Amino acid sequence: MWSPSPLVLVALLLAVSLGECHSSGSSVTDCTRNFCHVELTPNLLKRYRITVPAGNTDRTCPDCKITIQLELDGYSWIGIGVSQNGGMVGSHVVIGEPGLSEPKAYYLNGKTQSLIKPSDIVLEDATIDFINGQTIMEFTTTLESLGVESPIDQEPIGISLYGKSSFIWAHGNDGENELKYHGGNKASYEVNDMSIGTGDEAAQSQIAMSGSISNTRSKWLAHGILAFVSWGMCAPLAITAAIFRDFEGNSLWKKHFSEKLSKWWFYIHVGCNSLNYFFTLVVFSIAVSTIKKEGSPKWYHSHSKMGLAIFLLATFQVAGGLLRPAGKMTISSTDDVSDPVEPIKTNKRQIWELVHNVFGIALFLFGVWQIYAGMVLYKMRYDNSNFVAVAFFYIIWMGMWTALIVGGTIYKWKYQKDEVGSAEEVKRIEDDNGMENESQLELSESPNEGASDVPHKESEENIDDETGKKSEAVFI
Repeated sequence: MWSPSPLVLVALLLAVSLGECHSSGSSVTDCTRNFCHVELTPNLLKRYRITVPAGNTDRTCPDCKITIQLELDGYSWIGIGVSQNGGMVGSHVVIGEPGLSEPKAYYLNGKTQSLIKPSDIVLEDATIDFINGQTIMEFTTTLESLGVESPIDQEPIGISLYGKSSFIWAHGNDGENELKYHGGNKASYEVNDMSIGTGDEAAQSQIAMSGSISNTRSKWLAHGILAFVSWGMCAPLAITAAIFRDFEGNSLWKKHFSEKLSKWWFYIHVGCNSLNYFFTLVVFSIAVSTIKKEGSPKWYHSHSKMGLAIFLLATFQVAGGLLRPAGKMTISSTDDVSDPVEPIKTNKRQIWELVHNVFGIALFLFGVWQIYAGMVLYKMRYDNSNFVAVAFFYIIWMGMWTALIVGGTIYKWKYQKDEVGSAEEVKRIEDDNGMENESQLELSESPNEGASDVPHKESEENIDDETGKKSEAVFI
Protein backbone atom coordinates (compact mmCIF):
# COMPACT_ATOMS: atom_id res chain seq x y z
CA MET A 1 0.00 0.00 0.00
CA TRP A 2 1.36 3.38 -0.99
CA SER A 3 1.88 6.02 1.68
CA PRO A 4 2.79 9.66 1.05
CA SER A 5 6.37 10.60 1.68
CA PRO A 6 7.27 13.27 4.23
CA LEU A 7 8.23 15.63 1.40
CA VAL A 8 4.74 15.39 -0.09
CA LEU A 9 3.11 16.16 3.27
CA VAL A 10 5.35 19.16 3.77
CA ALA A 11 4.48 20.44 0.29
CA LEU A 12 0.75 20.07 0.98
CA LEU A 13 1.01 21.89 4.30
CA LEU A 14 2.99 24.69 2.66
CA ALA A 15 0.41 25.05 -0.08
CA VAL A 16 -2.42 25.26 2.46
CA SER A 17 -0.51 27.85 4.47
CA LEU A 18 0.14 29.95 1.40
CA GLY A 19 -3.53 29.72 0.45
CA GLU A 20 -4.59 30.92 3.90
CA CYS A 21 -2.12 33.76 3.74
CA HIS A 22 -3.43 34.74 0.33
CA SER A 23 -7.01 34.49 1.57
CA SER A 24 -6.36 36.61 4.62
CA GLY A 25 -4.37 39.07 2.57
CA SER A 26 -7.24 39.52 0.15
CA SER A 27 -9.45 40.90 2.96
CA VAL A 28 -7.05 43.79 3.53
CA THR A 29 -8.27 46.84 1.63
CA ASP A 30 -6.51 50.01 0.62
CA CYS A 31 -8.67 52.61 2.35
CA THR A 32 -7.36 55.33 0.05
CA ARG A 33 -9.10 53.64 -2.87
CA ASN A 34 -12.10 51.83 -1.42
CA PHE A 35 -14.33 52.04 1.62
CA CYS A 36 -13.06 50.12 4.64
CA HIS A 37 -15.37 49.12 7.45
CA VAL A 38 -15.25 48.64 11.21
CA GLU A 39 -18.04 46.83 13.04
CA LEU A 40 -18.34 48.88 16.21
CA THR A 41 -21.26 46.82 17.55
CA PRO A 42 -23.59 44.27 15.95
CA ASN A 43 -25.97 47.21 15.36
CA LEU A 44 -23.45 49.91 14.40
CA LEU A 45 -21.17 49.84 11.37
CA LYS A 46 -18.59 52.44 10.39
CA ARG A 47 -17.32 52.81 6.84
CA TYR A 48 -14.62 55.24 5.80
CA ARG A 49 -12.38 56.19 2.91
CA ILE A 50 -9.32 58.45 2.74
CA THR A 51 -8.78 60.79 -0.21
CA VAL A 52 -5.08 61.62 -0.61
CA PRO A 53 -4.16 64.75 -2.59
CA ALA A 54 -1.93 64.21 -5.60
CA GLY A 55 1.76 64.58 -4.82
CA ASN A 56 1.36 64.23 -1.06
CA THR A 57 4.55 63.15 0.73
CA ASP A 58 3.55 63.90 4.33
CA ARG A 59 2.83 60.73 6.30
CA THR A 60 0.43 62.59 8.57
CA CYS A 61 -1.33 64.06 5.50
CA PRO A 62 -3.23 66.90 7.20
CA ASP A 63 -4.88 67.83 3.90
CA CYS A 64 -6.18 64.32 3.31
CA LYS A 65 -9.95 64.07 3.46
CA ILE A 66 -11.85 61.34 5.23
CA THR A 67 -15.40 60.34 4.31
CA ILE A 68 -17.19 58.56 7.15
CA GLN A 69 -20.47 56.66 7.00
CA LEU A 70 -22.22 55.38 10.11
CA GLU A 71 -25.08 52.89 9.83
CA LEU A 72 -27.10 52.26 12.99
CA ASP A 73 -29.97 49.80 13.24
CA GLY A 74 -32.93 51.82 14.52
CA TYR A 75 -33.80 55.48 14.68
CA SER A 76 -31.58 57.64 16.89
CA TRP A 77 -29.12 60.50 17.07
CA ILE A 78 -25.56 59.40 16.43
CA GLY A 79 -22.08 60.88 16.91
CA ILE A 80 -18.45 60.06 16.22
CA GLY A 81 -15.15 61.83 16.87
CA VAL A 82 -11.47 61.49 17.69
CA SER A 83 -10.18 61.31 21.24
CA GLN A 84 -6.72 61.85 22.70
CA ASN A 85 -6.99 59.11 25.30
CA GLY A 86 -10.31 57.38 24.71
CA GLY A 87 -12.34 59.93 26.72
CA MET A 88 -14.86 62.42 25.39
CA VAL A 89 -13.61 65.63 27.04
CA GLY A 90 -11.46 67.69 24.69
CA SER A 91 -12.66 65.93 21.56
CA HIS A 92 -14.05 67.23 18.31
CA VAL A 93 -17.09 65.19 17.26
CA VAL A 94 -19.74 65.17 14.57
CA ILE A 95 -23.32 64.64 15.77
CA GLY A 96 -26.40 64.10 13.62
CA GLU A 97 -30.06 64.21 14.67
CA PRO A 98 -32.31 62.65 12.00
CA GLY A 99 -35.32 64.76 11.16
CA LEU A 100 -34.03 67.71 13.18
CA SER A 101 -30.79 68.98 11.67
CA GLU A 102 -27.95 68.00 9.38
CA PRO A 103 -24.75 66.65 10.98
CA LYS A 104 -22.75 69.37 12.73
CA ALA A 105 -19.34 69.56 14.39
CA TYR A 106 -19.00 70.18 18.13
CA TYR A 107 -16.27 70.55 20.73
CA LEU A 108 -16.79 68.52 23.92
CA ASN A 109 -15.72 70.79 26.75
CA GLY A 110 -17.32 68.50 29.33
CA LYS A 111 -19.75 65.65 29.84
CA THR A 112 -22.94 67.66 30.23
CA GLN A 113 -25.03 68.83 27.30
CA SER A 114 -24.46 72.49 28.18
CA LEU A 115 -20.71 71.99 27.64
CA ILE A 116 -21.13 70.70 24.08
CA LYS A 117 -20.13 73.74 22.04
CA PRO A 118 -20.50 74.24 18.26
CA SER A 119 -17.24 73.96 16.34
CA ASP A 120 -16.17 75.71 13.16
CA ILE A 121 -15.00 72.49 11.50
CA VAL A 122 -16.13 72.48 7.88
CA LEU A 123 -18.15 69.41 6.90
CA GLU A 124 -18.78 68.55 3.27
CA ASP A 125 -21.79 66.61 1.97
CA ALA A 126 -23.08 66.13 5.52
CA THR A 127 -26.34 64.15 5.58
CA ILE A 128 -28.30 62.02 8.01
CA ASP A 129 -31.39 60.05 7.18
CA PHE A 130 -33.48 57.06 8.17
CA ILE A 131 -33.62 54.46 5.40
CA ASN A 132 -34.78 50.84 5.50
CA GLY A 133 -34.82 50.76 9.30
CA GLN A 134 -31.35 52.31 9.69
CA THR A 135 -30.08 55.72 10.71
CA ILE A 136 -27.37 56.59 8.18
CA MET A 137 -25.01 59.53 8.68
CA GLU A 138 -22.32 60.59 6.23
CA PHE A 139 -19.87 63.49 6.08
CA THR A 140 -16.46 64.46 4.72
CA THR A 141 -13.77 66.56 6.41
CA THR A 142 -9.98 66.84 6.59
CA LEU A 143 -7.80 64.71 8.85
CA GLU A 144 -6.44 67.88 10.40
CA SER A 145 -9.90 69.13 11.40
CA LEU A 146 -11.31 65.97 12.93
CA GLY A 147 -9.12 65.71 16.02
CA VAL A 148 -8.64 66.72 19.64
CA GLU A 149 -8.02 70.11 21.15
CA SER A 150 -4.39 70.98 21.78
CA PRO A 151 -3.90 71.96 25.45
CA ILE A 152 -1.29 74.54 24.38
CA ASP A 153 -2.74 76.60 21.55
CA GLN A 154 -6.28 75.17 21.58
CA GLU A 155 -6.00 74.17 17.95
CA PRO A 156 -7.28 70.78 16.78
CA ILE A 157 -4.70 68.00 16.64
CA GLY A 158 -5.73 66.02 13.59
CA ILE A 159 -5.60 62.29 13.05
CA SER A 160 -2.68 60.80 11.14
CA LEU A 161 -2.95 58.78 7.97
CA TYR A 162 -0.34 56.21 9.01
CA GLY A 163 -0.24 56.82 12.77
CA LYS A 164 -2.42 55.59 15.63
CA SER A 165 -5.77 57.32 16.15
CA SER A 166 -8.36 56.88 18.89
CA PHE A 167 -12.03 57.21 17.90
CA ILE A 168 -15.07 57.62 20.15
CA TRP A 169 -18.71 57.08 19.25
CA ALA A 170 -22.13 57.26 20.92
CA HIS A 171 -25.81 57.14 20.04
CA GLY A 172 -29.19 57.31 21.74
CA ASN A 173 -31.83 54.69 22.31
CA ASP A 174 -34.09 53.65 19.47
CA GLY A 175 -36.65 56.40 18.87
CA GLU A 176 -34.53 59.22 20.36
CA ASN A 177 -33.65 61.54 17.50
CA GLU A 178 -32.86 64.48 19.80
CA LEU A 179 -29.47 64.61 21.54
CA LYS A 180 -29.72 63.15 25.05
CA TYR A 181 -27.59 61.19 27.48
CA HIS A 182 -26.31 58.10 25.69
CA GLY A 183 -26.08 55.79 28.69
CA GLY A 184 -24.17 52.65 27.78
CA ASN A 185 -24.41 53.30 24.03
CA LYS A 186 -20.82 54.54 23.71
CA ALA A 187 -17.25 53.27 23.39
CA SER A 188 -13.81 54.05 21.98
CA TYR A 189 -11.44 52.14 19.73
CA GLU A 190 -7.99 52.59 18.19
CA VAL A 191 -6.78 52.40 14.60
CA ASN A 192 -3.03 51.94 14.03
CA ASP A 193 -3.04 52.71 10.30
CA MET A 194 -5.89 54.58 8.63
CA SER A 195 -4.66 53.65 5.16
CA ILE A 196 -5.53 49.95 5.39
CA GLY A 197 -8.48 48.07 6.79
CA THR A 198 -11.15 45.48 6.19
CA GLY A 199 -13.20 45.95 3.08
CA ASP A 200 -15.70 43.10 2.66
CA GLU A 201 -18.27 44.44 0.19
CA ALA A 202 -17.29 47.91 1.36
CA ALA A 203 -16.79 49.31 -2.13
CA GLN A 204 -20.52 48.99 -2.78
CA SER A 205 -21.67 50.62 0.44
CA GLN A 206 -21.78 54.20 -0.74
CA ILE A 207 -23.39 53.22 -4.03
CA ALA A 208 -26.08 51.28 -2.19
CA MET A 209 -26.81 54.08 0.27
CA SER A 210 -26.82 56.80 -2.37
CA GLY A 211 -29.08 54.66 -4.54
CA SER A 212 -31.58 54.23 -1.73
CA ILE A 213 -31.75 57.98 -1.23
CA SER A 214 -31.88 58.79 -4.95
CA ASN A 215 -34.73 56.34 -5.54
CA THR A 216 -37.03 58.49 -3.40
CA ARG A 217 -35.63 61.91 -4.27
CA SER A 218 -38.02 62.48 -7.18
CA LYS A 219 -40.97 61.53 -4.97
CA TRP A 220 -40.00 63.98 -2.26
CA LEU A 221 -39.49 66.65 -4.92
CA ALA A 222 -43.01 66.02 -6.27
CA HIS A 223 -44.27 66.07 -2.68
CA GLY A 224 -42.83 69.56 -2.19
CA ILE A 225 -43.95 71.00 -5.53
CA LEU A 226 -47.55 69.86 -5.07
CA ALA A 227 -47.53 71.16 -1.50
CA PHE A 228 -46.54 74.57 -2.85
CA VAL A 229 -49.32 74.47 -5.46
CA SER A 230 -51.79 73.54 -2.73
CA TRP A 231 -50.79 75.90 0.09
CA GLY A 232 -48.80 78.49 -1.82
CA MET A 233 -51.31 79.13 -4.61
CA CYS A 234 -54.77 77.60 -4.14
CA ALA A 235 -55.21 78.29 -0.42
CA PRO A 236 -54.20 81.98 -0.39
CA LEU A 237 -56.28 82.70 -3.50
CA ALA A 238 -59.36 81.12 -1.90
CA ILE A 239 -58.89 83.07 1.34
CA THR A 240 -58.19 86.36 -0.44
CA ALA A 241 -61.35 86.06 -2.54
CA ALA A 242 -63.44 85.60 0.60
CA ILE A 243 -61.82 88.49 2.46
CA PHE A 244 -62.04 91.06 -0.34
CA ARG A 245 -65.51 90.17 -1.63
CA ASP A 246 -67.03 93.22 0.10
CA PHE A 247 -63.87 95.26 0.49
CA GLU A 248 -64.51 99.01 0.29
CA GLY A 249 -61.51 100.27 -1.61
CA ASN A 250 -60.89 103.36 -3.70
CA SER A 251 -62.61 104.24 -6.94
CA LEU A 252 -60.11 102.22 -8.99
CA TRP A 253 -60.81 99.10 -6.92
CA LYS A 254 -64.56 99.59 -7.18
CA LYS A 255 -64.35 100.12 -10.93
CA HIS A 256 -62.24 97.06 -11.82
CA PHE A 257 -62.60 94.53 -9.01
CA SER A 258 -65.40 95.19 -6.56
CA GLU A 259 -68.38 94.27 -8.74
CA LYS A 260 -66.72 91.24 -10.34
CA LEU A 261 -65.36 89.90 -7.07
CA SER A 262 -68.68 90.33 -5.26
CA LYS A 263 -70.27 88.26 -8.04
CA TRP A 264 -67.67 85.51 -8.48
CA TRP A 265 -65.92 85.29 -5.10
CA PHE A 266 -67.88 82.24 -3.91
CA TYR A 267 -67.01 80.20 -7.00
CA ILE A 268 -63.33 81.17 -6.66
CA HIS A 269 -63.38 80.32 -2.96
CA VAL A 270 -65.02 76.92 -3.37
CA GLY A 271 -63.04 76.00 -6.49
CA CYS A 272 -59.63 76.88 -5.04
CA ASN A 273 -60.43 75.18 -1.74
CA SER A 274 -61.46 72.04 -3.59
CA LEU A 275 -58.16 72.03 -5.50
CA ASN A 276 -56.30 72.73 -2.27
CA TYR A 277 -57.79 69.69 -0.55
CA PHE A 278 -57.26 67.48 -3.60
CA PHE A 279 -53.56 68.37 -3.78
CA THR A 280 -53.24 68.02 0.00
CA LEU A 281 -54.60 64.49 -0.28
CA VAL A 282 -52.09 63.68 -3.04
CA VAL A 283 -49.20 65.23 -1.06
CA PHE A 284 -50.16 63.26 2.05
CA SER A 285 -50.42 60.01 0.08
CA ILE A 286 -46.98 60.52 -1.50
CA ALA A 287 -45.44 61.10 1.93
CA VAL A 288 -47.03 58.00 3.47
CA SER A 289 -46.04 55.72 0.58
CA THR A 290 -42.48 57.07 0.41
CA ILE A 291 -41.93 56.75 4.16
CA LYS A 292 -43.19 53.18 3.95
CA LYS A 293 -40.84 52.41 1.05
CA GLU A 294 -37.86 53.82 2.95
CA GLY A 295 -38.74 51.75 6.00
CA SER A 296 -38.94 54.82 8.21
CA PRO A 297 -41.23 54.90 11.24
CA LYS A 298 -44.43 56.84 10.66
CA TRP A 299 -44.61 60.38 12.06
CA TYR A 300 -41.04 60.12 13.34
CA HIS A 301 -40.24 63.84 13.33
CA SER A 302 -41.98 67.17 13.69
CA HIS A 303 -42.45 67.72 9.94
CA SER A 304 -44.37 64.49 9.45
CA LYS A 305 -46.44 65.10 12.60
CA MET A 306 -47.35 68.59 11.42
CA GLY A 307 -48.23 67.18 8.00
CA LEU A 308 -50.64 64.72 9.60
CA ALA A 309 -52.20 67.51 11.67
CA ILE A 310 -52.65 69.75 8.61
CA PHE A 311 -54.28 66.92 6.66
CA LEU A 312 -56.76 66.21 9.48
CA LEU A 313 -57.55 69.90 10.01
CA ALA A 314 -58.03 70.42 6.27
CA THR A 315 -60.46 67.50 6.21
CA PHE A 316 -62.36 69.07 9.12
CA GLN A 317 -62.41 72.45 7.33
CA VAL A 318 -63.81 70.98 4.11
CA ALA A 319 -66.45 69.00 6.01
CA GLY A 320 -67.42 72.16 7.89
CA GLY A 321 -67.82 74.03 4.62
CA LEU A 322 -70.17 71.37 3.26
CA LEU A 323 -72.23 71.30 6.48
CA ARG A 324 -72.53 75.04 7.03
CA PRO A 325 -75.81 76.10 8.68
CA ALA A 326 -78.53 78.24 7.09
CA GLY A 327 -77.46 81.74 6.25
CA LYS A 328 -80.12 84.29 7.25
CA MET A 329 -83.63 84.55 8.61
CA THR A 330 -86.03 87.48 8.07
CA ILE A 331 -87.92 89.32 10.79
CA SER A 332 -89.78 92.61 11.03
CA SER A 333 -88.47 95.01 13.63
CA THR A 334 -91.98 96.42 14.38
CA ASP A 335 -95.59 95.62 13.76
CA ASP A 336 -95.86 98.53 11.35
CA VAL A 337 -96.33 97.08 7.88
CA SER A 338 -94.50 100.04 6.41
CA ASP A 339 -91.17 98.97 8.04
CA PRO A 340 -88.80 97.09 5.74
CA VAL A 341 -88.13 93.42 6.42
CA GLU A 342 -84.55 93.06 7.76
CA PRO A 343 -82.56 89.83 7.14
CA ILE A 344 -80.20 88.83 9.97
CA LYS A 345 -77.75 85.93 10.44
CA THR A 346 -78.63 83.11 12.77
CA ASN A 347 -76.47 82.51 15.84
CA LYS A 348 -75.30 79.18 14.45
CA ARG A 349 -74.23 80.84 11.20
CA GLN A 350 -72.30 83.55 13.04
CA ILE A 351 -70.43 80.97 15.15
CA TRP A 352 -69.74 78.84 12.07
CA GLU A 353 -68.32 81.82 10.15
CA LEU A 354 -66.02 82.71 13.04
CA VAL A 355 -64.67 79.16 13.36
CA HIS A 356 -64.41 78.71 9.59
CA ASN A 357 -62.49 81.96 9.11
CA VAL A 358 -60.09 81.39 12.02
CA PHE A 359 -59.38 77.80 10.97
CA GLY A 360 -58.82 78.83 7.37
CA ILE A 361 -56.24 81.49 8.17
CA ALA A 362 -54.55 79.27 10.79
CA LEU A 363 -54.29 76.39 8.31
CA PHE A 364 -52.74 78.70 5.73
CA LEU A 365 -50.10 79.90 8.21
CA PHE A 366 -49.37 76.29 9.23
CA GLY A 367 -48.94 75.45 5.57
CA VAL A 368 -46.51 78.35 5.04
CA TRP A 369 -44.27 77.09 7.84
CA GLN A 370 -44.64 73.43 6.86
CA ILE A 371 -43.42 74.00 3.31
CA TYR A 372 -40.36 75.89 4.52
CA ALA A 373 -39.55 73.13 7.02
CA GLY A 374 -39.81 70.61 4.19
CA MET A 375 -37.39 72.65 2.09
CA VAL A 376 -34.86 72.55 4.95
CA LEU A 377 -35.24 68.76 5.26
CA TYR A 378 -34.77 68.36 1.50
CA LYS A 379 -31.55 70.38 1.68
CA MET A 380 -30.32 68.26 4.60
CA ARG A 381 -30.91 65.05 2.70
CA TYR A 382 -29.77 65.96 -0.79
CA ASP A 383 -27.52 68.99 -0.21
CA ASN A 384 -29.54 71.11 -2.64
CA SER A 385 -27.29 73.86 -4.02
CA ASN A 386 -30.33 75.92 -5.12
CA PHE A 387 -31.72 76.16 -1.59
CA VAL A 388 -30.87 79.84 -1.05
CA ALA A 389 -32.49 80.99 -4.31
CA VAL A 390 -35.57 78.82 -3.80
CA ALA A 391 -35.94 79.92 -0.18
CA PHE A 392 -35.61 83.59 -1.16
CA PHE A 393 -38.35 83.28 -3.79
CA TYR A 394 -40.57 81.36 -1.36
CA ILE A 395 -40.21 83.92 1.43
CA ILE A 396 -41.04 86.81 -0.93
CA TRP A 397 -44.00 84.98 -2.50
CA MET A 398 -45.57 83.77 0.72
CA GLY A 399 -44.75 87.04 2.46
CA MET A 400 -46.87 88.97 -0.05
CA TRP A 401 -49.81 86.58 0.32
CA THR A 402 -49.55 86.62 4.11
CA ALA A 403 -49.42 90.42 4.22
CA LEU A 404 -52.45 90.63 1.91
CA ILE A 405 -54.51 88.16 3.94
CA VAL A 406 -53.58 89.36 7.42
CA GLY A 407 -53.64 93.03 6.41
CA GLY A 408 -57.02 92.72 4.69
CA THR A 409 -58.50 90.92 7.69
CA ILE A 410 -57.27 93.56 10.14
CA TYR A 411 -58.45 96.42 7.92
CA LYS A 412 -61.95 95.00 7.57
CA TRP A 413 -62.20 94.18 11.26
CA LYS A 414 -60.87 97.50 12.51
CA TYR A 415 -61.61 100.23 9.98
CA GLN A 416 -64.39 98.98 7.76
CA LYS A 417 -66.27 97.73 10.81
CA ASP A 418 -65.98 101.19 12.39
CA GLU A 419 -67.30 102.80 9.21
CA VAL A 420 -70.29 100.45 9.16
CA GLY A 421 -70.83 101.05 12.85
CA SER A 422 -70.74 104.82 12.33
CA ALA A 423 -73.31 104.61 9.54
CA GLU A 424 -75.57 102.48 11.71
CA GLU A 425 -75.17 104.94 14.58
CA VAL A 426 -76.16 107.85 12.34
CA LYS A 427 -79.23 105.92 11.17
CA ARG A 428 -80.16 105.09 14.77
CA ILE A 429 -79.89 108.74 15.81
CA GLU A 430 -82.01 109.81 12.86
CA ASP A 431 -84.64 107.20 13.75
CA ASP A 432 -84.63 108.34 17.38
CA ASN A 433 -85.06 111.97 16.33
CA GLY A 434 -87.91 110.99 14.05
CA MET A 435 -89.67 109.10 16.84
CA GLU A 436 -89.19 112.06 19.20
CA ASN A 437 -90.69 114.45 16.66
CA GLU A 438 -93.69 112.16 16.18
CA SER A 439 -94.23 111.99 19.94
CA GLN A 440 -94.10 115.76 20.26
CA LEU A 441 -96.56 116.07 17.40
CA GLU A 442 -98.99 113.67 19.08
CA LEU A 443 -98.73 115.52 22.38
CA SER A 444 -99.33 118.88 20.70
CA GLU A 445 -102.50 117.59 19.06
CA SER A 446 -103.90 115.98 22.25
CA PRO A 447 -106.36 117.97 24.57
CA ASN A 448 -105.17 119.55 27.78
CA GLU A 449 -105.46 117.71 31.07
CA GLY A 450 -108.57 118.35 33.14
CA ALA A 451 -108.51 120.22 36.43
CA SER A 452 -109.69 117.21 38.38
CA ASP A 453 -107.19 115.72 40.83
CA VAL A 454 -108.48 112.22 40.06
CA PRO A 455 -106.56 110.81 37.09
CA HIS A 456 -108.50 109.04 34.43
CA LYS A 457 -107.52 107.34 31.13
CA GLU A 458 -109.43 107.38 27.90
CA SER A 459 -108.60 106.21 24.41
CA GLU A 460 -110.04 107.17 21.11
CA GLU A 461 -109.32 106.42 17.51
CA ASN A 462 -108.31 109.22 15.15
CA ILE A 463 -108.04 108.95 11.41
CA ASP A 464 -105.23 110.76 9.67
CA ASP A 465 -106.75 112.62 6.74
CA GLU A 466 -103.58 112.43 4.68
CA THR A 467 -102.47 108.80 5.22
CA GLY A 468 -105.64 107.07 6.27
CA LYS A 469 -103.72 105.18 8.99
CA LYS A 470 -105.15 104.52 12.42
CA SER A 471 -103.33 105.76 15.47
CA GLU A 472 -104.04 105.55 19.16
CA ALA A 473 -103.92 108.59 21.43
CA VAL A 474 -103.49 108.08 25.15
CA PHE A 475 -104.61 110.65 27.69
CA ILE A 476 -103.67 110.73 31.36
